[in-house]
Amino acid sequence: MAIPTKVITFYSYKGGAGRSSTTLNTLPFLVKTLGASEKRPLLLLDMDLDSAGMTYLLGCDSWFQSNYDVKQFLLGEEKWSENPTNDLAGHALLRHFLPVGDLLGVEKGAVLFLGDNDEMPIDNNQMDGTKEVALKKLKLFCRKNNLPGFVIDSAAGDQYSAVLATACSTEIVCCMRPTMQFRLGTFNYLNRLANNNAENNLILLPTVVPERDVIIDGEYQKKNAISNILKRTEKLLARGLSVYTDFISEEMFGINEVQRFMWKEGVLYKIAQEQELIEDEKKACERYRKLAELIASLGD
Repeated sequence: MAIPTKVITFYSYKGGAGRSSTTLNTLPFLVKTLGASEKRPLLLLDMDLDSAGMTYLLGCDSWFQSNYDVKQFLLGEEKWSENPTNDLAGHALLRHFLPVGDLLGVEKGAVLFLGDNDEMPIDNNQMDGTKEVALKKLKLFCRKNNLPGFVIDSAAGDQYSAVLATACSTEIVCCMRPTMQFRLGTFNYLNRLANNNAENNLILLPTVVPERDVIIDGEYQKKNAISNILKRTEKLLARGLSVYTDFISEEMFGINEVQRFMWKEGVLYKIAQEQELIEDEKKACERYRKLAELIASLGD
Protein backbone atom coordinates (compact mmCIF):
# COMPACT_ATOMS: atom_id res chain seq x y z
CA MET A 1 0.00 0.00 0.00
CA ALA A 2 1.41 3.39 -1.01
CA ILE A 3 2.11 5.86 1.78
CA PRO A 4 0.25 9.15 1.13
CA THR A 5 2.19 12.36 0.58
CA LYS A 6 3.19 13.77 3.96
CA VAL A 7 3.71 17.32 5.16
CA ILE A 8 5.13 16.89 8.65
CA THR A 9 5.67 19.97 10.81
CA PHE A 10 7.60 19.90 14.07
CA TYR A 11 6.11 22.74 16.11
CA SER A 12 6.46 24.16 19.60
CA TYR A 13 4.41 26.75 21.47
CA LYS A 14 7.60 28.53 22.53
CA GLY A 15 11.32 28.25 21.99
CA GLY A 16 13.54 25.96 24.05
CA ALA A 17 11.49 22.81 23.52
CA GLY A 18 14.26 20.92 21.71
CA ARG A 19 12.12 21.02 18.56
CA SER A 20 14.96 21.22 16.05
CA SER A 21 16.98 18.43 17.67
CA THR A 22 13.81 16.31 17.77
CA THR A 23 13.25 16.96 14.07
CA LEU A 24 16.88 16.17 13.31
CA ASN A 25 16.85 12.87 15.20
CA THR A 26 13.51 11.69 13.83
CA LEU A 27 14.55 12.30 10.20
CA PRO A 28 16.66 9.17 9.59
CA PHE A 29 13.82 7.01 10.87
CA LEU A 30 11.35 8.88 8.67
CA VAL A 31 13.62 8.10 5.70
CA LYS A 32 13.17 4.42 6.47
CA THR A 33 9.48 4.39 7.36
CA LEU A 34 8.52 6.54 4.35
CA GLY A 35 10.79 4.67 1.94
CA ALA A 36 12.87 7.69 0.97
CA SER A 37 15.91 7.26 -1.26
CA GLU A 38 18.04 9.20 -3.74
CA LYS A 39 15.46 8.47 -6.43
CA ARG A 40 12.59 9.31 -4.07
CA PRO A 41 13.94 11.90 -1.62
CA LEU A 42 12.31 13.34 1.47
CA LEU A 43 12.46 17.15 1.47
CA LEU A 44 13.35 19.23 4.54
CA LEU A 45 12.61 22.94 5.05
CA ASP A 46 13.90 25.24 7.78
CA MET A 47 11.01 27.62 8.40
CA ASP A 48 12.23 29.02 11.69
CA LEU A 49 12.88 32.25 9.81
CA ASP A 50 14.20 34.21 12.79
CA SER A 51 16.81 31.76 14.07
CA ALA A 52 17.51 29.11 11.39
CA GLY A 53 18.03 26.35 13.96
CA MET A 54 18.05 23.42 11.54
CA THR A 55 20.35 25.28 9.13
CA TYR A 56 22.89 25.68 11.91
CA LEU A 57 22.50 22.12 13.19
CA LEU A 58 23.29 20.79 9.72
CA GLY A 59 26.23 23.18 9.32
CA CYS A 60 24.72 24.77 6.19
CA ASP A 61 24.48 28.38 7.36
CA SER A 62 27.34 29.70 5.20
CA TRP A 63 25.87 28.08 2.09
CA PHE A 64 22.40 29.55 2.47
CA GLN A 65 23.75 32.98 3.35
CA SER A 66 24.98 33.26 -0.23
CA ASN A 67 22.49 31.06 -2.11
CA TYR A 68 18.76 30.65 -2.70
CA ASP A 69 16.99 29.97 0.59
CA VAL A 70 13.57 29.19 2.05
CA LYS A 71 12.50 32.85 2.21
CA GLN A 72 13.07 33.19 -1.52
CA PHE A 73 11.05 30.01 -2.02
CA LEU A 74 8.12 31.45 -0.05
CA LEU A 75 8.34 34.74 -1.97
CA GLY A 76 8.23 32.90 -5.30
CA GLU A 77 11.56 34.21 -6.56
CA GLU A 78 12.17 31.10 -8.67
CA LYS A 79 9.69 29.95 -11.31
CA TRP A 80 9.17 26.20 -11.21
CA SER A 81 6.62 23.60 -12.23
CA GLU A 82 4.81 21.08 -10.04
CA ASN A 83 4.50 18.68 -12.98
CA PRO A 84 6.28 15.29 -13.09
CA THR A 85 9.97 15.39 -13.98
CA ASN A 86 12.60 12.80 -14.85
CA ASP A 87 15.38 15.08 -13.62
CA LEU A 88 14.94 15.88 -9.92
CA ALA A 89 18.51 17.13 -9.56
CA GLY A 90 18.05 19.59 -12.41
CA HIS A 91 14.56 20.73 -11.44
CA ALA A 92 14.26 24.53 -11.20
CA LEU A 93 13.39 24.37 -7.48
CA LEU A 94 15.05 21.18 -6.24
CA ARG A 95 18.44 22.19 -7.64
CA HIS A 96 18.56 24.67 -4.75
CA PHE A 97 18.12 21.92 -2.13
CA LEU A 98 21.25 20.42 -0.56
CA PRO A 99 21.57 16.63 -0.16
CA VAL A 100 22.18 16.06 3.57
CA GLY A 101 21.27 12.42 4.14
CA ASP A 102 24.88 11.51 4.91
CA LEU A 103 24.79 13.92 7.87
CA LEU A 104 21.93 11.83 9.26
CA GLY A 105 23.54 8.42 8.66
CA VAL A 106 21.46 7.53 5.61
CA GLU A 107 21.92 7.73 1.83
CA LYS A 108 23.15 11.24 0.99
CA GLY A 109 20.47 12.04 -1.58
CA ALA A 110 17.62 10.59 0.49
CA VAL A 111 17.09 13.95 2.24
CA LEU A 112 17.20 17.26 0.37
CA PHE A 113 17.37 20.41 2.48
CA LEU A 114 16.35 24.02 1.88
CA GLY A 115 17.77 26.15 4.67
CA ASP A 116 17.33 29.73 5.81
CA ASN A 117 19.58 32.74 5.42
CA ASP A 118 19.19 34.30 8.86
CA GLU A 119 21.29 37.29 7.80
CA MET A 120 18.45 38.36 5.53
CA PRO A 121 15.72 39.91 7.72
CA ILE A 122 12.06 39.11 7.15
CA ASP A 123 10.11 41.76 5.29
CA ASN A 124 6.71 41.46 6.94
CA ASN A 125 5.16 43.56 4.18
CA GLN A 126 5.95 40.72 1.78
CA MET A 127 4.90 37.93 4.11
CA ASP A 128 1.17 37.33 3.81
CA GLY A 129 -1.30 34.49 3.47
CA THR A 130 -0.56 34.04 -0.23
CA LYS A 131 2.70 32.29 0.69
CA GLU A 132 0.67 29.20 1.61
CA VAL A 133 0.40 28.65 -2.16
CA ALA A 134 4.11 27.78 -2.34
CA LEU A 135 3.73 24.99 0.21
CA LYS A 136 0.56 23.64 -1.40
CA LYS A 137 2.33 23.62 -4.75
CA LEU A 138 5.30 21.78 -3.22
CA LYS A 139 2.98 19.15 -1.80
CA LEU A 140 1.38 18.71 -5.22
CA PHE A 141 4.86 18.40 -6.76
CA CYS A 142 5.71 15.62 -4.29
CA ARG A 143 2.46 13.83 -5.04
CA LYS A 144 2.89 14.03 -8.82
CA ASN A 145 6.47 12.79 -8.58
CA ASN A 146 5.73 10.04 -6.03
CA LEU A 147 7.94 11.61 -3.37
CA PRO A 148 7.24 10.94 0.33
CA GLY A 149 6.61 14.63 1.01
CA PHE A 150 8.43 17.17 3.14
CA VAL A 151 9.32 17.92 6.75
CA ILE A 152 9.22 21.42 8.21
CA ASP A 153 11.19 22.60 11.23
CA SER A 154 8.79 25.36 12.23
CA ALA A 155 9.09 28.58 14.13
CA ALA A 156 7.46 28.78 17.57
CA GLY A 157 4.13 30.15 18.70
CA ASP A 158 2.05 32.31 16.36
CA GLN A 159 4.90 33.57 14.21
CA TYR A 160 3.89 33.97 10.60
CA SER A 161 5.94 31.03 9.32
CA ALA A 162 4.62 28.76 12.09
CA VAL A 163 1.00 29.51 11.16
CA LEU A 164 1.87 28.96 7.51
CA ALA A 165 3.62 25.63 8.14
CA THR A 166 1.01 24.14 10.41
CA ALA A 167 -1.87 25.19 8.17
CA CYS A 168 -0.64 23.01 5.30
CA SER A 169 0.50 20.03 7.38
CA THR A 170 -0.88 16.52 7.40
CA GLU A 171 0.87 15.87 10.73
CA ILE A 172 1.93 18.33 13.43
CA VAL A 173 4.31 17.07 16.11
CA CYS A 174 3.66 19.35 19.09
CA CYS A 175 6.94 19.43 21.00
CA MET A 176 6.60 20.64 24.57
CA ARG A 177 8.65 20.39 27.71
CA PRO A 178 6.59 18.80 30.50
CA THR A 179 6.43 22.06 32.45
CA MET A 180 3.20 23.88 33.29
CA GLN A 181 3.86 26.85 30.97
CA PHE A 182 4.52 24.58 28.00
CA ARG A 183 1.40 22.51 28.70
CA LEU A 184 -0.84 25.56 29.07
CA GLY A 185 0.56 27.26 25.98
CA THR A 186 0.36 24.11 23.87
CA PHE A 187 -3.26 23.45 24.79
CA ASN A 188 -4.23 27.07 24.15
CA TYR A 189 -2.78 26.57 20.67
CA LEU A 190 -4.69 23.29 20.24
CA ASN A 191 -7.92 24.94 21.35
CA ARG A 192 -7.45 27.54 18.63
CA LEU A 193 -7.06 24.74 16.11
CA ALA A 194 -10.30 23.20 17.41
CA ASN A 195 -12.07 26.54 17.00
CA ASN A 196 -10.96 26.52 13.36
CA ASN A 197 -12.02 22.89 12.79
CA ALA A 198 -8.46 21.85 11.94
CA GLU A 199 -8.08 18.49 10.22
CA ASN A 200 -4.38 17.84 10.92
CA ASN A 201 -3.15 14.77 12.79
CA LEU A 202 -1.71 16.18 16.04
CA ILE A 203 0.91 14.26 18.00
CA LEU A 204 1.62 15.40 21.56
CA LEU A 205 5.29 14.94 22.32
CA PRO A 206 6.80 15.94 25.67
CA THR A 207 10.48 16.69 25.14
CA VAL A 208 13.59 16.90 27.31
CA VAL A 209 11.74 14.88 29.96
CA PRO A 210 13.77 14.36 33.17
CA GLU A 211 14.53 10.72 33.93
CA ARG A 212 13.81 11.08 37.62
CA ASP A 213 10.31 11.88 38.88
CA VAL A 214 10.07 14.27 41.83
CA ILE A 215 7.51 15.21 44.45
CA ILE A 216 6.58 18.90 44.48
CA ASP A 217 3.76 20.24 46.65
CA GLY A 218 2.91 16.67 47.63
CA GLU A 219 2.46 15.41 44.04
CA TYR A 220 4.56 13.24 41.78
CA GLN A 221 5.14 15.56 38.84
CA LYS A 222 5.30 12.97 36.07
CA LYS A 223 2.01 11.40 37.13
CA ASN A 224 0.44 14.85 37.50
CA ALA A 225 1.61 15.95 34.04
CA ILE A 226 0.31 12.79 32.36
CA SER A 227 -3.09 13.14 34.05
CA ASN A 228 -3.30 16.83 33.14
CA ILE A 229 -2.44 16.22 29.47
CA LEU A 230 -4.85 13.31 29.08
CA LYS A 231 -7.75 15.21 30.65
CA ARG A 232 -7.20 18.19 28.38
CA THR A 233 -6.88 15.90 25.38
CA GLU A 234 -10.26 14.28 26.09
CA LYS A 235 -11.92 17.66 25.66
CA LEU A 236 -10.15 18.24 22.35
CA LEU A 237 -11.13 14.80 21.07
CA ALA A 238 -14.74 15.59 21.93
CA ARG A 239 -14.45 18.70 19.76
CA GLY A 240 -13.29 16.65 16.77
CA LEU A 241 -9.52 17.15 16.79
CA SER A 242 -7.35 14.17 15.84
CA VAL A 243 -4.94 14.14 18.78
CA TYR A 244 -2.56 11.23 19.40
CA THR A 245 -1.27 10.53 22.91
CA ASP A 246 0.97 7.53 22.16
CA PHE A 247 3.77 9.29 24.05
CA ILE A 248 1.67 10.18 27.11
CA SER A 249 1.90 7.26 29.53
CA GLU A 250 3.93 6.03 32.49
CA GLU A 251 5.66 3.54 30.20
CA MET A 252 6.54 6.05 27.49
CA PHE A 253 6.34 9.71 28.39
CA GLY A 254 7.79 11.70 25.52
CA ILE A 255 11.47 11.94 24.60
CA ASN A 256 13.75 11.61 27.58
CA GLU A 257 16.47 14.12 28.38
CA VAL A 258 19.75 13.32 26.61
CA GLN A 259 22.83 14.59 28.43
CA ARG A 260 24.82 14.85 25.20
CA PHE A 261 22.32 17.39 23.85
CA MET A 262 22.78 19.65 26.86
CA TRP A 263 26.20 20.48 25.37
CA LYS A 264 26.24 19.39 21.74
CA GLU A 265 23.32 18.35 19.56
CA GLY A 266 23.81 15.40 17.25
CA VAL A 267 22.07 12.64 15.32
CA LEU A 268 21.87 9.56 17.53
CA TYR A 269 21.14 7.28 14.56
CA LYS A 270 24.44 8.31 12.95
CA ILE A 271 26.40 8.32 16.21
CA ALA A 272 25.26 4.73 16.83
CA GLN A 273 26.98 3.70 13.58
CA GLU A 274 30.31 4.91 14.96
CA GLN A 275 30.15 4.15 18.70
CA GLU A 276 27.94 2.50 21.28
CA LEU A 277 25.25 4.76 22.69
CA ILE A 278 24.87 5.17 26.44
CA GLU A 279 21.56 4.34 28.10
CA ASP A 280 19.77 7.70 27.85
CA GLU A 281 20.80 7.91 24.17
CA LYS A 282 19.55 4.39 23.42
CA LYS A 283 16.21 5.16 25.05
CA ALA A 284 15.77 8.41 23.12
CA CYS A 285 16.84 6.81 19.84
CA GLU A 286 14.17 4.12 20.24
CA ARG A 287 11.55 6.77 20.87
CA TYR A 288 12.51 8.73 17.77
CA ARG A 289 12.04 5.49 15.86
CA LYS A 290 8.59 4.98 17.35
CA LEU A 291 7.66 8.57 16.55
CA ALA A 292 8.59 8.06 12.90
CA GLU A 293 6.54 4.86 12.77
CA LEU A 294 3.51 6.64 14.26
CA ILE A 295 3.79 9.47 11.73
CA ALA A 296 4.03 7.00 8.84
CA SER A 297 1.00 5.05 10.07
CA LEU A 298 -1.33 8.06 10.00
CA GLY A 299 -3.49 8.57 6.92
CA ASP A 300 -3.52 11.66 4.74
